[in-house]
Amino acid sequence: MKVVKVKRRSQVLKNPAFGCLKDIPSVNVTRGCLHRCAYCYARVFPETPKNEVQLYENLPEKLEKEIVSRLKRGRKPKAVAFSTASDAFQPNEAILQISFECMKILLKSGVAVSFLTKGRIPEKFFSLFNEHKGLVKPRFGLVSLSSDYRLIFEPRTAPPYLRLRLIEKAAKLGLEPAVRIDPVIPGLTDREEMVESLMRRLAMAGVKEVSVSYLVLRPKVMEQMEKELPYAFWQKIFSVYQGEPWCQVITSATTKLVRKEIREKGYALFKEIGRAFGLTVKICGCKNPDLPFEFCAPWEIKEKMPKQKELFK
Repeated sequence: MKVVKVKRRSQVLKNPAFGCLKDIPSVNVTRGCLHRCAYCYARVFPETPKNEVQLYENLPEKLEKEIVSRLKRGRKPKAVAFSTASDAFQPNEAILQISFECMKILLKSGVAVSFLTKGRIPEKFFSLFNEHKGLVKPRFGLVSLSSDYRLIFEPRTAPPYLRLRLIEKAAKLGLEPAVRIDPVIPGLTDREEMVESLMRRLAMAGVKEVSVSYLVLRPKVMEQMEKELPYAFWQKIFSVYQGEPWCQVITSATTKLVRKEIREKGYALFKEIGRAFGLTVKICGCKNPDLPFEFCAPWEIKEKMPKQKELFK
């Protein structure tokens, strides 16, 4: 995959139209992502390039102008979320530099920053974060400690044990890192021994809170996974979704969920084991519209969320 530098024409800070983050402006440094996770829904967006990743090289300049303008009008955003459809820490020096410049602009302006990553975080970022403790909310994606899982589902991400070291480093700096266990693969990463191993290591690394959600399937994601996973492996996963109705999850009205009884049993297991290790476990409300809503955003959201039944079409 090659990285192509392009100019960002539209506004940088835009509020997502979904879920817990809809009140927080977001930034994606790139269109497309080098991590190429097999389950990634953003890869199947019509606007996502298929054979390249587009890097917005003028993003810092545009972002700084927008922040200055907002400050003058007394409309400084409470926080900005990175990586809603990509990753700020992709394995590319040019991408990392743009991410660093953008985060530095926001933090020096007193704007809080959150990010979700499965990548490697260079040392200079931790130095920056250390200067702005309390304004940084790091979240790490980590579903399994298995190297086999990584090779099959997310081969270009940072290895699980490197992510654990990054989490531990963030905790030692007092950044209170959270972990997102998403997507849980039914019958694979929800096995009791795997959940217990993961929770134990997260607690040892200094994590206090995790959010959990099972894999949700959209038609194009199903095609993508069927193409990229071993056939027998994919068939076993998909069997858990067969016969389930299409429903609206976040912005997509054509989504299949793991059978409710399987999710309820799995989430109960995650919560039980999490409690044993002193972890607060939250279920992603946006991806489980048929269950009691739980907030799993990095920032407190005061606006009332819609009732779960309103999420179904």
